[in-house]
Amino acid sequence: MNLFQSAEQKKQRKHIEHAIFQVKYARRMKDDLITAEIRDRLWQLQVDLKAHLKSKHYAEGVALADNASALARDVHPAPRKAYALRENVEVIVVVLAVALGFRTYFFQPYQIPTGSMQPTLYGITAQAEYEPNWTDKVPVRFGKFLLTGSRYKSIEAKAAGVMPGSQFWKSADTYYVINIGGKNHKIHKDMIFEQEPSAENNWHAILNPWFPEPGTRVQKGDVIAKGLLKQGDHIIVNRVSVNFVRPSRGNIVVFSTTGLPLVRANSAYIKRLTGLPGETISIRDGRLIVDGEVVDEPWQFERQYEDENYSGYSNPSPQIYARYHTAPLFADPSSELLLGEDEFLMMGDNTYHSLDGRYFGGVPAKNIIGTGVFVPWPFFNRGIHDDKAGFVY
Repeated sequence: MNLFQSAEQKKQRKHIEHAIFQVKYARRMKDDLITAEIRDRLWQLQVDLKAHLKSKHYAEGVALADNASALARDVHPAPRKAYALRENVEVIVVVLAVALGFRTYFFQPYQIPTGSMQPTLYGITAQAEYEPNWTDKVPVRFGKFLLTGSRYKSIEAKAAGVMPGSQFWKSADTYYVINIGGKNHKIHKDMIFEQEPSAENNWHAILNPWFPEPGTRVQKGDVIAKGLLKQGDHIIVNRVSVNFVRPSRGNIVVFSTTGLPLVRANSAYIKRLTGLPGETISIRDGRLIVDGEVVDEPWQFERQYEDENYSGYSNPSPQIYARYHTAPLFADPSSELLLGEDEFLMMGDNTYHSLDGRYFGGVPAKNIIGTGVFVPWPFFNRGIHDDKAGFVY
């Protein structure tokens, strides 16, 4: 009997507590719309219900709780037993709105798609000469991806057909889209080429041994590409400081491509700021020259010249300029670029594989989105140097 009474009292207590929640919620949500009389009634119901809880007169409070719930539903209608759900949904909406606002105006994450900033920042890369092991099997592979951003990927032909010539491949950043048998296959360039075509090798390419030569007949299910695919760094960008302070030389900057030639419109690039408004820029012997002087400060530029993992600054070859159908800006050591009073020059740290200001010139100040400060993911083994997540310089 006592056990039954205890269970019944618990039920009554919860009923009263729920009524208090409904009254508080209705009063809070409609406070500026209800009359003073209704507001006072809700408040008094809340006080009376709490008094029943405190005195543990649960049975006497049940009827009052029913009346309170009825009034609360009249003031702020909601489906039966849906007040908690409704409040949670509203809280989630508010949290999302705050998060989106924070992302838009303060700090925003970006993914690095290409290798133009390596080894400072790693784009999406693939290690073709890789044999899968136990770390690439379920469920361990999920943990491996979470920690390192790496996963083994084998691409099979979706349909039978003939491998088209490279002139029919569509390039998208570090990927190629290749149509075989009417089906598109998105394949990372490192899974295709043992030696990628470039001006340095006269645009001569060497395919990986397992990749089908153009004109080869491919059967559905054939493995045409494979390797360890590594996700590009995800970087947090500070969007606040550029509204108050002009970015400095050496900063890693994210900027909009709007209005810039040769690049995708309405996109965002990330490069290092190398030239400031009004300066005259040139490149000689792998060094950055500003107004006739070698730039060696901040220390990132000395690293660019001396560190074996960096290759300095390169003058693009005539073949590269011809590929983009543009007039040379830094074709030789005597070439100079005078930046406008509202222009900044951006270059990749890996200038041998970077479409940057050496081609499209200065970037207007209005295009600057923010400065890169931190890589939160992948946590470690981001690239070939076993880099870890952290601040970037």
